Amino acid sequence: MNRLNQVTQRLQAENIDALVLFDANNITYLSGFTGHAATALILQSQAYLLVDYRYHEQAKAQCTEFKVICRDRVKQSLAALIAELIARHGVKSMAFETDHISYGAWTNMQQHWLNTTQIPVSRWVEDLRYYKDAGEIESIRQAAHIADQALEQLLQFIMPGVTERELATELAHKMASLGSERPSFDTIMLAAERSALPHGVPGDKQLQSGDLLLIDFGAVVNGYHSDMTRTFVVGTADAKQREIYHTVYQAQQAALDALTTEIEADVLYQHAKQVLNQSPYAEFQGEGLGHGLGMDLHELPFIGMGKNLAIKKNCVITIEPGIYIPGWGGVRIEDDVVLTDDGLTYLTQFPRELQEL
Repeated sequence: MNRLNQVTQRLQAENIDALVLFDANNITYLSGFTGHAATALILQSQAYLLVDYRYHEQAKAQCTEFKVICRDRVKQSLAALIAELIARHGVKSMAFETDHISYGAWTNMQQHWLNTTQIPVSRWVEDLRYYKDAGEIESIRQAAHIADQALEQLLQFIMPGVTERELATELAHKMASLGSERPSFDTIMLAAERSALPHGVPGDKQLQSGDLLLIDFGAVVNGYHSDMTRTFVVGTADAKQREIYHTVYQAQQAALDALTTEIEADVLYQHAKQVLNQSPYAEFQGEGLGHGLGMDLHELPFIGMGKNLAIKKNCVITIEPGIYIPGWGGVRIEDDVVLTDDGLTYLTQFPRELQEL
């Protein structure tokens, strides 16, 4: 069953006449449209993609199952166009993505369709996106491969005197040269004590011999993200660096060994947490273990305390335990993996063992 049919069948099953979508990735997932400004109105028997002149030709070329309507932004508001369409089809009830529109924006729009019951819904499309088909997994695999290659090429530039910002810029350039559409997110490139910032921003700090260097980054292929973290030592690692790296490595391995279909995210998290809890650095561990990966960098499932979604086959996830000690530094190891019919598959391939550069 194709993606759009799954949504229309849910409308029928829940006796709802229409669903309006605002999230760009959800719209791309269902329609194939990759532009940045569109709204989708899905009825039980018809689907509309609402765009303006900037994306009209692109939408017509990309969308085969949606009727594309080009709205004149000067003469007609989006709410008025939706009102026209739901009146034409006699829509009495309409669901909307409560997670992807502000209260103020929705309140202003809904005045145009006061005679239609509005139903807030959540995760209608995200639940479909949870499962990745072969093409989606291949796109993430290609993005991960680009990241692997770019990091390997970057190693020769990592030396005392170079700055975090210079390395981050060079890494982005290498990913682009290898075919990445854009960085998956703003690269995290942090040296020495700054590596204790889980999501710090690269700056002008120069690397010195003996520094930890934490690199968290990814590439994008066909709109799908990769996400990998490696932590290096510039020069020779000391005993504490080795001990903490080994602890994080063992925590990640414990989670990977426990990863089977239908294991709940919270339970998976506990496997890594148990290793970290038994170390001298338990108080410095990160709170979560990972997340789903796809068209968004962070998707379902989220893996951590109280997260009870089951890890299913063909769901791409990250496993990324970490230890972050303020004033000293941090270590994180992150990989992208997926369970398939053939078992656990690593999409990221860069070596996980500690490397001294």
